[in-house]
Amino acid sequence: MNDETFVDVMTAFPTGVVVVTTVDGDGAPWGLTSNAVASVSAEPPMLLVCVAKTSRTLPALLERRGFLVNFMGERAAALCGRFASKLESAEKFAASSWRPSALGHPHLDQDSIAFADCETEAEVEAGSHLILVGRVRDCRVTDPHGAPLSYYRRTYRSWGESEPAEQDVPTELSKGEAHVGEAT
Repeated sequence: MNDETFVDVMTAFPTGVVVVTTVDGDGAPWGLTSNAVASVSAEPPMLLVCVAKTSRTLPALLERRGFLVNFMGERAAALCGRFASKLESAEKFAASSWRPSALGHPHLDQDSIAFADCETEAEVEAGSHLILVGRVRDCRVTDPHGAPLSYYRRTYRSWGESEPAEQDVPTELSKGEAHVGEAT
């Protein structure tokens, strides 16, 4: 197996797209696009984001010890491309509308459908990346009817379906009493 094969496998799994933002010690905004985000805990509310150790945004994330996860809407592909690029941080933010969150992190309020404002709880080294575990201090769905932007096979896409697929979910799963893959 080589690195390219691994990336091909991982991009065969569709994900949502986020822009992770923060500010540095001088108050300048920084941000990056990611599809490596996951919930960690509901009690207390925590999530994780994976950031490449080579990211130019990482020093600001480490200095600030906090970040905001902007869950991007389906019309934000061009903006996500900018935040995924090597453009200077000021150029990335010049193309977006944003306002500071309660914790002072940039919220891309016109392009995101939800956000989670976090304080960094832990940092875990994992290969070429650093996993940042954030305690969610504020979160909100800002566009309840907005469709998310997705990433599949190295391409941004709109979610596509307006109606959920029919499901035959056992009652105990729908109530959160069991976890997929858990022995009963």
